[in-house]
Amino acid sequence: MNEQVSIIILNYNGRQFLQDCLSSVLNQQYTNFEVVLFDNNSTDGSCEFVSETFTDNRIKLVRSKENLGFAGGNNEALKH
Repeated sequence: MNEQVSIIILNYNGRQFLQDCLSSVLNQQYTNFEVVLFDNNSTDGSCEFVSETFTDNRIKLVRSKENLGFAGGNNEALKH
């Protein structure tokens, strides 16, 4: 069975962790997945970093106009 999996990563000003986090996810052996990176209105350049550094079409960057908190951010990410 090789069903597609959605991986939700919630980010708020975590730019310093995104290189290692996304590289690790993208380099796993299982390949039938998408990454929904939900940015909770970061101010540290996280979105720009991801857009400029990662061109893998499995990454879907969703930007929130406000910080929805942990639960709110995950609930919103589930919609994508």
